[in-house]
Amino acid sequence: MSCSSDEQATIPEGQEPLIELHFTNPPITIQSSETQFAPDIAYDEHDKTTFDIFLPNSSSPSGLVIFIHGGGFTGGDKAFIYNTNFENEVNRLLNNGIAVATINYRLIEVGDNEGVLKSLNDSKRALQYIRYIHKELNIDKEKIVLFGTSAGASTALWLATNDDLADPNSPDLVLQESTRVRGIALNATQSSLDIESRWLGDVFVDFNTSLEDIIQEYGEETVYSFYGVSTMEAYQTPEIQAYREQVDMLSLLSSDDPEIWVRNTGGHNDVPMTTSSFNHHPFHAREIKEFADAAGVLNVTTYGNPILFSDPNNEEYVEFLTRKINE
Repeated sequence: MSCSSDEQATIPEGQEPLIELHFTNPPITIQSSETQFAPDIAYDEHDKTTFDIFLPNSSSPSGLVIFIHGGGFTGGDKAFIYNTNFENEVNRLLNNGIAVATINYRLIEVGDNEGVLKSLNDSKRALQYIRYIHKELNIDKEKIVLFGTSAGASTALWLATNDDLADPNSPDLVLQESTRVRGIALNATQSSLDIESRWLGDVFVDFNTSLEDIIQEYGEETVYSFYGVSTMEAYQTPEIQAYREQVDMLSLLSSDDPEIWVRNTGGHNDVPMTTSSFNHHPFHAREIKEFADAAGVLNVTTYGNPILFSDPNNEEYVEFLTRKINE
């Protein structure tokens, strides 16, 4: 990887780099022999807070796609893009001069007292840390897009719909970095992480689904620990109401949010009552489109099984992400 002569991506002479990268053989077949792969870069102090990155050989700062894995916030790993389903897409991005990162984050555990915000804030920090070391990575930090699947998709939506989460007064320089991105691609996503208000009130309103139905499907411990509590009494408090509002991406959507690509074609249009359908139901994408259209946020949406709506331009996600980086 050659360093840019552009001042934005050049480490000033005499200044120590913020991180020393260690390159190894990539875990998948990469078409360009000049691509470099750096694994397990720590962005925080926890075992899970690491990312891998593929860096194309470039004389100027590269755009970046950050992949965020799924797994219901209780499983999954950054290695998900190393299977055959994603190898071609990673190569297409690299061949277009776009860097590719894949991140891990801490997961929700039994009896967790932090809940899903722990996972979301880890992904936030990963994005900010990558921006913080953009010169070392030869990344253009203004050209970053996100791709997520399942829980990773809802994480990308959460990051994109929040106002900039940078804290300019933080003593931690990483947290001073912006969280705004150019675009997000969501596969098999959730529309909101406020299960009671949004899943029951919008996504599954056609089915008369109740909170008891969801608790029966997932189990009390799973539902309550999602918000960092363990009982119905603790769940039914103003504090958890405020928590749920923090993770309601539909209510956070506003006209200044980036364009969204979303595809939910799993499950069945008329069956909500399985774990897979609750998490990935086509109507999650329906609600994202409805709220995005109302807010004036551009979107490329396909949903339904069978298909109920498909964007007429038929753009697939690698094309979308490449377009957003190059705009």
